[in-house]
Amino acid sequence: MSKRPYLLLLTLSLALISCNTKERVARNHQAARAWLSANPSSGNTRVAGNWKCEDPAWGFVKLKQSGSHVTGSMGTLTLEGHVQGKDLYFVISDKNVARYSAILRKKAQTLSGFYSAHLPFSTKDQKTLLLKRSVN
Repeated sequence: MSKRPYLLLLTLSLALISCNTKERVARNHQAARAWLSANPSSGNTRVAGNWKCEDPAWGFVKLKQSGSHVTGSMGTLTLEGHVQGKDLYFVISDKNVARYSAILRKKAQTLSGFYSAHLPFSTKDQKTLLLKRSVN
C-alpha cells in the first residue's frame, strides 16, 4: 500500500489548520484593537516604570509610556494599551496572540483592577490583578 495518499492527506490537513490559525490570529488582533479603541485614551496619568505583581505567576511588569500609549512586558508576555484618566487599559499577548484584557486604576504606587480571558474585557471571568511600583 502506498504512503502517498496519507502524505497528501496530512499535507492538506496541515494547510487547513494553518489557514484557520492565521484567520483566528487576525480576528484576535482585530478584537484587541477594537476593544482598546472603544476606550478612548487621554494620557494624563504616568504608569511607566517597573511594577511587581502580587501574583508571582505573572512575574515583574515593565511599562513604557509615550503620551497615552503604553507598551511593556509581564514576565514573558507583552502588553499594549493606553491610559484614560487614572485607568490603564491593556491587552496581554503571548507570542503575538492576545490572551487577556485588563483594566487597572492607578492609586498612589499601585495599579489595581482586573483581567479577563476575553476580548473585549468581560466581568464574567474577571480576576484580580494588583501591581505595586518596584524600585528595580
